[in-house]
Amino acid sequence: MPSATSVHANEAVREARRAALPADYARYLAIAQADASGLRAHLQAVCAFGFLATCVYRYGRWTRRVQPRLLALPLVLLYHLMNLPVRTLLGIELSTLSDIGPGLYIGHSGGIVVCGQLGARCSLGQGVTIGARGAGRSNGYPVLGDGVYLGAGSMVLGRVVLGDGVIVGANTVVVEDVPAGCRVVSAKARILPPR
Repeated sequence: MPSATSVHANEAVREARRAALPADYARYLAIAQADASGLRAHLQAVCAFGFLATCVYRYGRWTRRVQPRLLALPLVLLYHLMNLPVRTLLGIELSTLSDIGPGLYIGHSGGIVVCGQLGARCSLGQGVTIGARGAGRSNGYPVLGDGVYLGAGSMVLGRVVLGDGVIVGANTVVVEDVPAGCRVVSAKARILPPR
């Protein structure tokens, strides 16, 4: 028989899952309201490519919990049918193996691959990769804290931990742990004289 503590913990996890999509939508709506108001802002938020991809991801995560698994088969098939255009047309791949907290914001579509653990209120630019190291040297997946921002073209690879509020600059590759509140930027570009 489960203890009272585990029952409360399970209920907290279920509540966080229920609150995730509304928190995602609130992030997109806040951005849209800077540009429009009323129904127009809601339409911009709902039609944002990042929000559509996040909805499909949240649905895919939900299908992983449906029991019995035989009952889940048509739901999983529907997920794959919805995920195909998200991956091919929008260029956003959010693995259902990922555990993504509420309030995810994807600013632009294209070249985004996410497989890891993300905290609440994370923001991703275009061309962001979060995942294992390649070339047969995988040692696990990244863990990002709350409020992490990843600039365009940035990569977080391997078993690394980024603390809360970390900012990763554009085109920066992170392969080491980063303490909370820090900023990570790549080397400055060099200008070479003409030939």
